[in-house]
Amino acid sequence: MISLGFLESLDKYELNRLKYGLIKKDKSELKIWEKLDNGCYIGTMGYSEDNIKVLFDLLQSFSEQYGEEIDYEAAKEELQLYQDRGKLFIYFNEEMKPISMNGVIYNEDNISVDFIKKDGNKPSNLYFYGLSTLKEYRGLGACNHLVDFAIKYAYYNDFDLVYARTDLVNSNSEGIMKKHGMDICTFNDSIIAEWVDVTDDQGDYRLHLWRPLKRNIMCFPKKDAIFADMDRKIDNNKVIKKTVA
Repeated sequence: MISLGFLESLDKYELNRLKYGLIKKDKSELKIWEKLDNGCYIGTMGYSEDNIKVLFDLLQSFSEQYGEEIDYEAAKEELQLYQDRGKLFIYFNEEMKPISMNGVIYNEDNISVDFIKKDGNKPSNLYFYGLSTLKEYRGLGACNHLVDFAIKYAYYNDFDLVYARTDLVNSNSEGIMKKHGMDICTFNDSIIAEWVDVTDDQGDYRLHLWRPLKRNIMCFPKKDAIFADMDRKIDNNKVIKKTVA
């Protein structure tokens, strides 16, 4: 057990290292870690049958936005992914209803962007895999709190950077990411883009936003990266024609 006297001797940085380190190690089915000034809460959810149902409801916004069918099995697999390779952060309202999520994955490879340290080594990363809010609760700041919390989690757990993927145009989350210091991955004044299949014959172009948490980290396009200009227009001479959903 950690004594009160020991905690009082720690400075803020060390206390945060302890807090977010405990969160990383925790595998509880459900745990609240912080009460916000607005009376809402941020917690984590581990793997359980009940939590699959919660995640299934939260994931329906992806189905609504992209036309991608998300069933119980997909929610089950995603929850297991967070249990094995990341963490699922949940925003609870004042009545303890889970209304928003930010699922993060550790050291996820990026198919279009190469993150590299100046010394040539590969940096560690925290990838924002699933950021979503129930439709009736959007606009209340839930995702803002979750993104802020996840960046702190990454920083105090010694990750080198955070990154996220969002729509090339008409993104619901790009503004939130930028508010928290994340920038679009670019190279030679072009946006490094990516094509994502949504169904067998439809999909969307995406971009990546990132924030290095340490010095001397750079981003470059991978060999088969797609490029868009700063007006978000794809160079059709460089990509196979696709049908946008």
